[in-house]
Amino acid sequence: MAKRIKVSRKDLLKEPDQFLSASERAMLYYADNRNTVIGVVATILIAVSSFFGFKYYQETRALGNEAFYFEMEKIAENLKDSASVAEARLVWEKIGKGFQKERASLLLADIHFQNQEFNEAEALYSTVINNSSPEQNNYQMAQIGLVYIYESKKNYEKAIELLKSVIDADTTFPLFEVYWNLSRCYELNNDDPNALLILREMQIKFKEHPQANKIERRINRLSA
Repeated sequence: MAKRIKVSRKDLLKEPDQFLSASERAMLYYADNRNTVIGVVATILIAVSSFFGFKYYQETRALGNEAFYFEMEKIAENLKDSASVAEARLVWEKIGKGFQKERASLLLADIHFQNQEFNEAEALYSTVINNSSPEQNNYQMAQIGLVYIYESKKNYEKAIELLKSVIDADTTFPLFEVYWNLSRCYELNNDDPNALLILREMQIKFKEHPQANKIERRINRLSA
């Protein structure tokens, strides 16, 4: 007859209870590893709160920047004198770095241009070009802004060079006005043959454009 092993109550308490529920097991694990559990939970809470806090900060900043941009637009619509330009620049300085800053820089450059402050406008357009990539619309818009400055300074060759670079970039930027400005710059530079060449290219490229009829009128005028 096999000898029966005697097990004390103390030994039984040490053995895991096969009938403990999941919640009871969790409580026992927590009791044995309290510091580790608290540390893990705290880390998770900090990570989650940091994520949502940063997201909220970004959204709040974006809304604030958009409000500043809208304020600049109102100044541009009611532009009166140098005081208005200075006011627009003060608002522009409040906008944080990023895409909205570039948009605001383009707007501020336009404001300077309207006020015939060409050097200030040129500096802003150049900054946007340096901070953008060639495939972005802001890059092309800054280039077009520089075109108008060079045109105002009668530097038509530089304006023509920039307009060609916008066309050659082959992006989604709308090109009707780019070609139109290119033909005008050739004309202002006393180069009617190239102006006509661009206009005839436009006849083919933009034959369905709503303003296609004005191409024919300019061709007739230059050919007269």
